[in-house]
Amino acid sequence: MSSVQKVDLLQTHFQVLGLDESATIVRRQIEEEYEKRARQHQQRLVKIDEASEEAAALRDRLAQLNAAKAILLPRKSRQEYSDLLRKLRTAERDLAGATGKGGGRSGDSSAVLILHLRQQLERVREEVQRVHEEQHRRYAHDHLGEARPEADDEEQAQEAGGRRRVARVGERAAALAALAARRPVRRRSLGV
Repeated sequence: MSSVQKVDLLQTHFQVLGLDESATIVRRQIEEEYEKRARQHQQRLVKIDEASEEAAALRDRLAQLNAAKAILLPRKSRQEYSDLLRKLRTAERDLAGATGKGGGRSGDSSAVLILHLRQQLERVREEVQRVHEEQHRRYAHDHLGEARPEADDEEQAQEAGGRRRVARVGERAAALAALAARRPVRRRSLGV
């Protein structure tokens, strides 16, 4: 029985596909690496019991591969993702330099600065992990050719007789909705 690695949500999409994040990547490379890895997992998944622990790990790994492919293929989303990783690498480098690890000066930084840099690094890591979790859920079923769970919910709502139309929310609209949810709207009453 072969053991499959558990999904590490801090592993970057570049690492998942075995690509160098600092190199120039073309669409063909992403597709080839995805096909090579996904084919191995899919072939193994067919041969084992669907209810086994290994099958669950393989499905999680396929979901991670699907997310990596979906994010890295479009140039715009790959650039946004690279910017997020650059932010993480900068925070790691700043902390290493302040603590003296990695060839930087040692003992010159205050404890407050080091604490601030650690907190900043943790916030960026949490953001990367949150992004990976969201993408992992969103692209979990792409390798099966199945509809996404959100699409199933929309179809069921329409079949139930509801005339509600649901539109997918873009990143800007989601950010505005999150901002509106955090800050209550004050309304002035008309004094009559």
